[in-house]
Parts: sequence; structure tokens; C-alpha cells
Amino acid sequence: MGISHQPSPESPALGAGFERIGVDRIPDEERTSTPGTFFVVFVGTSVGLGAVAFGWVGITFGLGLWATITAIAVGTAVGQILLVPLILAGSRAATNNATASGATFGVRGRVIGSGIGLATCLVSVALTVWTSGAAGVAVAGRLFGLPDSQGTQAVAFAVVTAIAAAVAIWGYRWLVRSTAVLAVVGGTLLILMPFAFGGSIQWDYAGGEYLLGGFWATWLSVATTVGVAGALVVCTILGDWTRYIRSDLHPAGRLVPIASAGVFIGFVVPATVGALVSTAFTDPFAPFPVSLAAESPLWYAVVLLPLALLGGVGLTASSLYSAGLDLDALVVRFTRARATVIIGVVAVGLVYLGLLAPTVQGSIAAALLVLAELSAPWAVVFGLGFLQIGGRYHADDLQVFNRRETGGRYWYTGGWHVPAAVAWAVGSVAGLLTIQTPLFNGPLAGIAGGVDVSLVVASVLAAVVYLLLTGTGRKAGNLEDK
Repeated sequence: MGISHQPSPESPALGAGFERIGVDRIPDEERTSTPGTFFVVFVGTSVGLGAVAFGWVGITFGLGLWATITAIAVGTAVGQILLVPLILAGSRAATNNATASGATFGVRGRVIGSGIGLATCLVSVALTVWTSGAAGVAVAGRLFGLPDSQGTQAVAFAVVTAIAAAVAIWGYRWLVRSTAVLAVVGGTLLILMPFAFGGSIQWDYAGGEYLLGGFWATWLSVATTVGVAGALVVCTILGDWTRYIRSDLHPAGRLVPIASAGVFIGFVVPATVGALVSTAFTDPFAPFPVSLAAESPLWYAVVLLPLALLGGVGLTASSLYSAGLDLDALVVRFTRARATVIIGVVAVGLVYLGLLAPTVQGSIAAALLVLAELSAPWAVVFGLGFLQIGGRYHADDLQVFNRRETGGRYWYTGGWHVPAAVAWAVGSVAGLLTIQTPLFNGPLAGIAGGVDVSLVVASVLAAVVYLLLTGTGRKAGNLEDK
């Protein structure tokens, strides 16, 4: 196999701790992870306050407690259907999902996935650091009298970002270790949170005024914008973890159930806790981190501080790591570590821009919804391509772009598979035309009577266009089950 950025024999990808492999094909001897590793990594990165606050978002739409929980759970389950091929692709191709998407989009067309993944990870970093830093400052102010100023927030942001960047630059092995610790510590603090507010939780909380005027329109909006869109946020990065899992040792029948359980638990359980706790606040619609810090019992405020700061490290580190891989895939002359350093610098700039200009934070939140409109059709086309080739990849031909070569079975037309690119573009445009965000709506946002159907429209149109242009019998690349 032609492989760029290969680790030297004395410094293997994982053996010395520091990961030297980027988006190259991982050698089989280095692929020692298991489905359980994926489960721990995913859950460990999902126990921060950012994930907990998803439940509060549903409450702010006006839904009651159980309606919020069911909407997020159902939406996440639907989103997981699209994620199954993306879970398997990394294990089959031994590389990240953006590179594996070259089998469907072409070895140059795979830059679509890299671009979406890079942007999504940067947005996730900013939102996570802002949430964790704000909560940390609020708790520290209550416990130690520290002022809630731009200076203290800047310090909190720096702590979270610096630790996360160090873990991400060091690479996969340290990510696994750190998220394993966070899964235990963060999980314990997450379990304690409902007990801290137990006497005040309104188990029969009926909600407020529906954001979209009616129950089902609002319920579907939460299911789509929080559940489905939340699951799709990770569609480009799942292969970052599964590429270290050998498909011959851990087949789909074992990998998919365990990985899917990790995704479901990682999204739904923290959000459920967030929804429960939000009903205990004096004002359920007030900013979640501030209410949590101000109204929690003193004993929980003490243990909340590490959750506020370190809880954000897991998701921030994994996002920086994935963004580094995406940049490495776009600019092949970079090593993974160098690309991660560059991404870390850009992320810090974005975080502090939000500190100096708070309106940027609202724009970034809306940007996450926009990126979901780009991710959904990409995931659908990727998944259909995966099914068409029977999940079999010719791993060496996927690396043509990394070697700065041309040719191979995934070269198609100048490195692009035009039907896949066109289908993605059509779906994305349709999604953006029908999108609804807190800042703006697409020109066709009202086509379903106020219900946000943008992700459904984007996904269905992408699938229809792709199948019309390719048919159902395409078998390109059906040679190597790796």
C-alpha cells in the first residue's frame, strides 16, 4: 500500500503514545481498539455541560418534560439510522470517514466531507468552550467570589482549550485515556445532578407557550433540530475512532450495536438530565449554565466546578483532533500534529472572538444548524454509496489524493464522482432554502405550516437524485473488504 506520513518503526502510531499517523491507512498491527473503546470514547466526550444543555433547549421551545425527552430520544434514534454506514466505514477502510468517502464522491470529491467536518468541529469547539467556561466562572464566582468578567472568562476559556489542545495534539491514545477518565468522573457528576435538585424537579412539568404555536409542530422541531441534527453533528468524525477497529476481528454485527448504544446514550442521557434539572430552576428559560451554578446546592456546586471545566475538555479535545485530521486530509503536506496545532490556533481565535463580540455566539449556534443541512445529504449519499459497494473498499486507491497521484478506481472524472457531488449539492440547497434558525429562516421555511422539515427535505432529495443518477447496481470498488 502506498501510505504517506507513515510512522517510523521505532515510533509506531500508538506504541510510543504520540500518534504520527494522519488520514493514512492504519496498519493492521496498530488497529487494536474494540467496539468497547468506541463506546467509552463517545460517552466520555458527551458528559459535559454542552450535552446536558440540549435538554434545556427542548424546554425553552415550550415543551413539557416528557415531551422534550421523547422528542430528543426519537430524533436521535432516527439520526442513528443514517450513522450506521458511517460507523462501519472507518473500520472497513482503516481511515477516517472523509477519506473513505472518496469511494463515493471521488478521491478529490472527498474534500466535501473534510470541509464539512472541519467547520463542524470548529463550531463545536467554540460552543463547548463557551458553555464550559461560562459555567466554570459562575461556579467559581459563587464559591470563591471571583468576578464574572471578560478577564476571568478568558482564563477559563484558556484552561479548557489548552488542556484539550494538548490531548488532541498528542493523539488517539491520549484521547482514549482521557475520555475513559472523563466517562467515570463526568458520569458520576451527571448522575448526582438530579439528586442535587431532586426536591425541586417538576416531574409533571407541562411546559410553556409552544414556540411554533402547536404541540406537534414544536415537538417535531425539537426532534429534528436537537435529536436528528445532534446525531448528524458527528457524521463526519465517527471514522476517526472506528478506523482503529479491525473489521475482521469485530464484524458489523458486534460493532454497530455497541457503537449505536454509545451514540444514543451519549446524546440522550445527558439531555434527559438537562431537561429534568431545567424544570427545577426558578426560570427554566434562563441560560442553563448560569441557573445551574446559581441554584445548585452548595455541596453540588463544589463538585460542579470540575464538570464545568474538565467536562468540556473531552468534547473539545475530540473536536480538535477530528478537525486536525480533516485539515490533514485537505492539505496533505501537513502532518496530523501540525494540522492540529494550526486548528488549535484558529479555534482559540474563534473562542475569543465570541468573548469580545457576544453576538458571534448566536451566529455560531445558527451556523451549527446550517452545517447540519450540509451534513445530512452528505451522510445519505455516503450511506447509499456504502450499500452499493457492499461496504467493501480498495484501501490503497482511497489514498491516491494523499500521495498526490492520479488514477485508481475512485478517480472517476478528474477525481470527482459527479452524481454524488450533484446529489449532495441539490440536497444541501433544498435544506438551506427550508431551514429555520433563531437568526433567520430560509425563503421556503413555511412550506410545512411552520414545522422545520429542512433535514427531511435535504436527505430525501439527495437520495432521490443520487439513485436516479447512479441506479441501484453500482459496484465500483467492490474488491477489498478492509
